[in-house]
Amino acid sequence: MIYLDTSALIKRFVNEKGSALVESLIRGKEAVATAKIAYAEIFAGLTRKLREGNVSKAQYALACRQFEREWHAYLRVGLEEDVLLLARDLIQRRPLRGYDAVHLASALRLKIGLDEELTFAAADGRLLKAAETEKLRSLNVETAPVS
Repeated sequence: MIYLDTSALIKRFVNEKGSALVESLIRGKEAVATAKIAYAEIFAGLTRKLREGNVSKAQYALACRQFEREWHAYLRVGLEEDVLLLARDLIQRRPLRGYDAVHLASALRLKIGLDEELTFAAADGRLLKAAETEKLRSLNVETAPVS
């Protein structure tokens, strides 16, 4: 199982450093998961890229359509009470932002619920370090080689 936080997942829809690796992960044999909050985060990220001139209106519209088409193909972890409580605990133990803690908590709950290993993929070094400390395999999509 591959878990993509928003910093990794957005690379599927905007061509930037790490996009080739994310593409290969999504097209690979393993299931791909993310938190349901990624839905809002992806649209926020895409819209920010449009506002800042990093994507054209046409690229933005295409990325939004592609994301909408693919959203239901991912295993989506809900923002349930147990995830929120674990996110709180993670924030108290690690230097994490709120939604980063929710992503990490979602991945940890998924790993426990499915009783299988997963790889936590992101482009945020602090989040990846926290994932490693929590005993998750981590993958920096911006620095790992494409296999």
